[in-house]
Amino acid sequence: MTFTPVKLGDRDKVIRNIAENVRQGKLNQKVEINDPVLTLAEQQSVLADFLKLHQTRRYRLRAVEARSMMNIGARMLSPNLQVEGQAHLADVKWPAIVTANHFSPIDSLLIRSALKLPDLSIVVELTNLKMPGLLGFLMTYSDTIPISDSINYMGKNFIKLLKQSLDRQQSILIYPEREMWFNYRKPRPLERGAYYYAVKFNVPVVSCFVSMADAPTKGDPHGINYTVHVLQPIYPDPSIKSEREAADKMREQDCQQKVAAYEAAYHKKFVEAFDESDVAGNYI
Repeated sequence: MTFTPVKLGDRDKVIRNIAENVRQGKLNQKVEINDPVLTLAEQQSVLADFLKLHQTRRYRLRAVEARSMMNIGARMLSPNLQVEGQAHLADVKWPAIVTANHFSPIDSLLIRSALKLPDLSIVVELTNLKMPGLLGFLMTYSDTIPISDSINYMGKNFIKLLKQSLDRQQSILIYPEREMWFNYRKPRPLERGAYYYAVKFNVPVVSCFVSMADAPTKGDPHGINYTVHVLQPIYPDPSIKSEREAADKMREQDCQQKVAAYEAAYHKKFVEAFDESDVAGNYI
């Protein structure tokens, strides 16, 4: 089951953007077209509205509705979802920071289903709050925590929102690859943020990698079967006093095991160069 955020005809442009970004080594940059772009002033205005809304009864009521919709979506995906490595969860002390590759608007549902986390906060791009219709509703109310270019917000309110989620025993999904690359099979470089916050709040990182197998049908030529690989949880090293160094150690471990998961799932060596088979769903 796939979800396409823009017209199928635009997928060609997105895939060309992916190939070009790989060629240039820009592996964490945007590839989607027509994504909203906000100035810093616009970001600050959206953040102010979100933080004000977050304190209201209206938000709490709609969050229950949005959470229910997300969990219904997760259950709809469950019958055809394969999960490997669940034994790695046996000794995890929740809540945790969850990391995964970012390739689809529905990938958070796959993680929610695989880890059986009905209450899951998700770190999202601030521009997601400006999406129209149902997507905008879900991005605003389904336990999302927006990131921004605002240094003041990221240093204060963002950390406060993370702590509030963890304090209520709600794990947080963070995409260290930053941007969504449509149906891209390969793991990409991981940014430090997720691991820094794991160190800061002394919680484990539950690492996941999602692999995709083409499964076209007469009704859906772009069909995909998903497998969520639950990898070894990663814990902050208490012997490392520098938060930055401790975060970098966790990031490197996660990078290595995501690459290993890719190689095991696809039975081939990881290489960075772009190949048409890197995009799942028979779009090329």
